[in-house]
Amino acid sequence: MEKDVYIEIVEQITSSKSFGRSRTYANLLAYLVDCTLNKNVPKETTIASDIFGKTDFDPAQSTLVRVYVYNLRKKLENYYRNEGKEDKKLLKIPKGSYEVLLIDRKSESPKKEKVFPFKTVMASILLLLIISLFFNIRAFKNSDDTSKIATSKLWKDLLSQDQSLTVVIGDLFLYEELDSLSEAYKTTRNSRVNSLEEFEEFKLLNETSEVSFQPADYTFLIYNSALWIKDLSHIFAKSNKDFAVRNMARFNPKALQDGDFIVLGMIKTFGLFRDYTETTAFPYDPKRDGIVYTDSSHTQKLLKPFGDPNAYHTDYGIIMKIPGSNSNNIYLFGGIWDTGASQSLKYFTDENLLAKLEADMLTKFGSIPEYYEVLFEVKGIDRMELTPTILDINQKTPSSLFKN
Repeated sequence: MEKDVYIEIVEQITSSKSFGRSRTYANLLAYLVDCTLNKNVPKETTIASDIFGKTDFDPAQSTLVRVYVYNLRKKLENYYRNEGKEDKKLLKIPKGSYEVLLIDRKSESPKKEKVFPFKTVMASILLLLIISLFFNIRAFKNSDDTSKIATSKLWKDLLSQDQSLTVVIGDLFLYEELDSLSEAYKTTRNSRVNSLEEFEEFKLLNETSEVSFQPADYTFLIYNSALWIKDLSHIFAKSNKDFAVRNMARFNPKALQDGDFIVLGMIKTFGLFRDYTETTAFPYDPKRDGIVYTDSSHTQKLLKPFGDPNAYHTDYGIIMKIPGSNSNNIYLFGGIWDTGASQSLKYFTDENLLAKLEADMLTKFGSIPEYYEVLFEVKGIDRMELTPTILDINQKTPSSLFKN
């Protein structure tokens, strides 16, 4: 009985003017309905193969299926606003799923349109103007700082015109969860799931016949990301240095040989660049979300942030310069929390902290090393860095870079 209802509704929709005459979308809807009836909801790769004939489809490299399903949802909405506005039964494809649900129109709760009061809008505009004015005044006051930064030996390779430069921002992985029984759908940020590999492991352990998971089509950038790009842009603009910005989720490993890289963010969001931290003197342990450190007394410690991240707290971070595979350089600026991440970059963008870092290197090594790794502690309030302390600095050579 249910199958007949599905088929009848599909025929009504695909023959309507609102749906259009595209056979591809008609075939896609019929295919998804058939899979739903057979309780075999397809994956992106299966849809790409069965509908579009792409047997080597890679969801990480192409959004073809997601775009078509997104447009199919729009076509269904368009139909139910027009020819199907009196239909008692509706077909619906929940976001994050390729299952076609048959629901009663009465169960559809109307969406409330958000209306922002005029005062709220004006207050928001005023706040943005104040923030803009603050940063412009700060940039003007710091204009002399950039000239001193430009002559720093730590910045020499970064400001060189010999290599292109890409800034890669670590973004937070999100996944979508659909409960087929309650028809509940939500987007989740899980601090223990920071890559596609970790997601697949999580999915294997937690997915059931009622609850399914899939990676979200988007990721999340923390607030401080904008401040990092602003500070770098100010310095590079003064030195006429061009650079590109990428988020880690969209970084192609094939680009690793294309110029220099700055990688910024929480270490757990470093993606493939996280491998560079695993065999150094300050390896990051993703399972325990901490940095393993052996101090001068040969005592091994696990350095983990503590305190309230929204109040007073302590974080740890690293700064690394390592050689790439094509005569290029890779700079890692990271923290366990975002306080450490911000502080790591501040050691390069703040004139006084940069001078302190250079002085410490000169004291320990007699010169500025070509390759190095720095471990530091930082006290902060409400995710903003306050008091940093350098715990250790190591000089590295290409032959010893990955040897402790």
